[in-house]
Amino acid sequence: MKLKRTHLSTGLAAGLVGALVVVAGLPSQPSLAQGPAVTVLTGARMIDGTGRAAIEQATVVINSGRIEAVGAPSTVKVPAGAVRVDMSGKTIIPGFINAHAHVNHEPATKMPVRDDLLLRLRTYADYGITTAVSLGSQMADDQEVLKLRGEQETIALDRARVYTSGPSLRNGRTAEEGRAFADRNADSKVDIIKFHILGTAKEDVTPEAYRAVIDQAHKRGLRTVAHIFYLKDAKGTVESGLDILGHSVRDQDVDAAFIAELKRRNVAYIPTLTRDVSVFVYESTPAFFKDPFFLRGITLYRREMDMMLDPGRQAKMRTDKLAQSIKDALKQAERNLKILSDAGVAIAMGSDTGSFNNPGRWQGYFEHTEMEMMAKAGMTPMQVLVSATGGAARVMQLDGQLGTIQAGKWADLVVLTANPLTDIRNTRKIDSVWIAGRRLNRGT
Repeated sequence: MKLKRTHLSTGLAAGLVGALVVVAGLPSQPSLAQGPAVTVLTGARMIDGTGRAAIEQATVVINSGRIEAVGAPSTVKVPAGAVRVDMSGKTIIPGFINAHAHVNHEPATKMPVRDDLLLRLRTYADYGITTAVSLGSQMADDQEVLKLRGEQETIALDRARVYTSGPSLRNGRTAEEGRAFADRNADSKVDIIKFHILGTAKEDVTPEAYRAVIDQAHKRGLRTVAHIFYLKDAKGTVESGLDILGHSVRDQDVDAAFIAELKRRNVAYIPTLTRDVSVFVYESTPAFFKDPFFLRGITLYRREMDMMLDPGRQAKMRTDKLAQSIKDALKQAERNLKILSDAGVAIAMGSDTGSFNNPGRWQGYFEHTEMEMMAKAGMTPMQVLVSATGGAARVMQLDGQLGTIQAGKWADLVVLTANPLTDIRNTRKIDSVWIAGRRLNRGT
């Protein structure tokens, strides 16, 4: 499927013993539970990811990994011999889609590339993130990521699905460079093309280069996404035909003309609020380091936690001008998210987690933090859920297969023990995760 255009420190370990007991027996990796060809989930509230009202006491029929039928019990015929699973009191939602992730190997782990990537994708899945769109990678990882993408049409999938942009263009100066970059990535069979505009660097991707990237990508049947910060760069790329803004505008309020252009061109917006949180939050030890839900990902998180706990690193962050300035930039990002969401611009949830050169962006946990922040910025719980399911699928052109609980789609589902429409933090109350109709069992 293509996204086409049309060592915990000793002190911390002692302090976390109680919290770790809570998650004992829960997974560092999920494993795949075998199941019947036809499974029927009954009795749950169902939020389908389209924005439509929830269906109470819904029935979901899953056949060979896909949703065969869904709706109120009176409207759904259950096949003879199907195995029923009583979900009474629970809420079923589509698996979350991270529209701005990074699935990169970190050499410091000393793990083989594939094993490291699988751990990351399994961690995503364990948190209910069943699809990750990796926007920017290391060249050394590309072939393995592409192999993993090619393997995921099987129903025996025990980790998140992955799609990729390959490397992002940085420091492109000429149109020739831009076109060559787009062709190189397209030849690698990526799903989308990405470029970076930092806006302050002396050497940056110039308008001449990014216009060529956009044009050539479109000629190759691929869409484009940009890393931006400033409104002027957001405007320039959108006017040049950009398809997706991969970050928030963080220097000033977006204006009416810009909003109109986004809507006219159907350009989507990925806020990545937790990206900015990660720039300054480790000036001290964050409270979430003791959160049992965070510690769910301890196998993957341990090494980077030690880094973030270093007193010298924390002191440096407290005095770093850039880190401190991002606090105000984040407030602006939250304000712009509210403006754009209210205006009807397409919003997709993305967290920028997993970037190999930016530690402290927790794959799996930060997606739930992102959704909480989106709600605090003014989006309704339903709007947030759509942005992380059906909306993200539409933005990434995966909606033919993923994102909503509808007949024909892959049965990638998250079952919650509480209703996220009453409190978005209830996305953390995960009962089970299903990928291609099979329940993932948390390993020990």
